[in-house]
Amino acid sequence: MIYTVTLNPAVDKILFLDSFEKTRTNRIQRVVETLGGKGTHVCINLKLLGVHSTALGITLGENGRKIQRMMESWGVDVRFLHYDLPGMESRTNYEIVEEVGHICSMVTERGPMLPVQLTDDLLTQMKQLLQPGDMLVLTGDASNVEDSAIYSKLTREAKALGAKVFLDASGRYLTEGLTSKPYLIKPNLEELSFIAGNELHSETEIRQALAALDDSGIEIIAMTWSGSGAIVKFGKAIYRLHPVQVNVINEVGCGDAFLSAILAGIERSESAEEMLKNASAVAGAAAESEITTGFDVQRAEQLKQQAVVTQLD
Repeated sequence: MIYTVTLNPAVDKILFLDSFEKTRTNRIQRVVETLGGKGTHVCINLKLLGVHSTALGITLGENGRKIQRMMESWGVDVRFLHYDLPGMESRTNYEIVEEVGHICSMVTERGPMLPVQLTDDLLTQMKQLLQPGDMLVLTGDASNVEDSAIYSKLTREAKALGAKVFLDASGRYLTEGLTSKPYLIKPNLEELSFIAGNELHSETEIRQALAALDDSGIEIIAMTWSGSGAIVKFGKAIYRLHPVQVNVINEVGCGDAFLSAILAGIERSESAEEMLKNASAVAGAAAESEITTGFDVQRAEQLKQQAVVTQLD
């Protein structure tokens, strides 16, 4: 079973306008509401890939109920812990999409600070659910959590129960998480540079940074490289994933789609090459969607024919 954890879910309001001009009145053409929070995206993408998963996390107030209803409408198994606490509501994020040039800008709320008691409740729930061989996906923002070591704590507990942990985090949550040796991490170029301690620019520098993590105990390191594709380390083997050619409309959520395809591939015991071709296609299809959630399954099948994966020496 695959479980995702979303500590800071949101309602995403996508605001479409022709172009955004600072200090001017900008007229919104239309508004689309969808789900925010990387774990929610992963669950929905897995559903579209035909793989069952269960969504764990914490929601607050009426906005939290709305988030749960939106997830259930996608057919996701939702087991969020919900709380009604004075002055606390799950957050709303805003994405500005400029039709001219397809430029996307995010404006996000921090979300209410979660007391330790709430995350301890989540930890108790996780211990009751996880079984040996399960996969636990820790992904997204955790800056709203009083317990700054929450991802490390969840990783250690999950591993003690025999589960594999997949960590997609940034900043101190990523570096802290490394010490707990998750099964997979999914940094982008900036985050891998942060781990390496210096800016990385070339494929050679990236490969050197990945090789430096040989003894980290992390089995898979999937570095997404925006429009340049990805470089992924499976054990000692390193694969170069070349980008498929797509009409990019909205890049938000592409990394979640990429991770979802890897999770699905592991669940199905696919080869590294097959898994990465699917990941490239799903991420490409997500980039062509105007919303941040989900992707066109038929378009992903088409894009898979373009995907090129090579194993590097």
